[in-house]
Amino acid sequence: MPLPLSINLRVAYYLATRRGRALRRAETSGGPPGVPLVLMLELTHACNLRCAGCGRVREYSDGLDQRLTPAQARGAMLEAGTPFVSISGGEPLMHPEAPAIVAEALGLGKVVYLCTNGLLLQKRLAELRPHRRLYLNVHLDGTAAVHDRLTGLPGCAERALQGIAAARAAGFNVTTNTTLYKDTPVADVAQLFERLVALGVSGFMVAPAFAYEVGTPASTLTREEAQERFRQLRALWGDRNFYHTPAYMQFLRGERQLDCVPWGTVTYGPQGWKQPCYLLNDGHVPSLEQLLRETDWSHLGPGRDERCANCMLHSGFEPSVMSSLHGLRDWWELLRWQFGWQERPRGKLRPEGGK
Repeated sequence: MPLPLSINLRVAYYLATRRGRALRRAETSGGPPGVPLVLMLELTHACNLRCAGCGRVREYSDGLDQRLTPAQARGAMLEAGTPFVSISGGEPLMHPEAPAIVAEALGLGKVVYLCTNGLLLQKRLAELRPHRRLYLNVHLDGTAAVHDRLTGLPGCAERALQGIAAARAAGFNVTTNTTLYKDTPVADVAQLFERLVALGVSGFMVAPAFAYEVGTPASTLTREEAQERFRQLRALWGDRNFYHTPAYMQFLRGERQLDCVPWGTVTYGPQGWKQPCYLLNDGHVPSLEQLLRETDWSHLGPGRDERCANCMLHSGFEPSVMSSLHGLRDWWELLRWQFGWQERPRGKLRPEGGK
């Protein structure tokens, strides 16, 4: 389930016009041989949940009261110049000026994902306006039994689903983001997707859990375990409704290799530009230029940095897809994906909670 063709063409133009400049910069003064595609704009690290698999509230435990001003948010969007802005946190809807920052991003021509756990969605929905480039991206890691256990809050999943229903009734585009853990039943994820389709959700994002250095009680997956889980998910669900490219889904199943492009998603929050990438925290720098030039990108990624060994998240790997397409088959799959010709599931869903 891709983005509209007009948006994908805009992204293709952005990459085509910026890549040559990035290559020249890399050759002359340093930096990566590519450009950022997504800006993760973290308005605040405060959150109304303490999810087992989230590193943010632990990583920034001494700065939960800090938040971006609208002027800082606008400056980061202009500095990054990326076509996509993912407005996140923490929980961004805890920021009093989140709707104004969303409106600013849309005014700058960005494709905006407002990433939320959904608990405040109904309360603040009237402050937002539907837009063809705005996607409300709600995090749900399973049906109620699984999601409520991971969040530690009974009723959390149902509140998020009610927020989704209200958003769809109000005319918003809604997507979801789901993380798979070692103890996540694959059939439960497929059941969640069935309910989300019935609610009119536009599409899904998925990824295996990342083991943050700060340590959490959630059970993360090795690369081999993640590949097996995603093969099982394909057998139950097919390739329907995913916002990821076919190449990234094949990567998750272990059917092809992708390189990590850690500069593809850059992160800006109350402390500045996060170095080196969205998932790792070696500190913060005051400018994007400093981040791009001073980070040793050659030492990041699986096989180079031990922290990256089992990472398969789309923030690093999906930006490399366009440089990894080879032959007519890859381009045919991309075309099939763009026009929604998705594969149907081959298996059967089991009862909720089944493995």
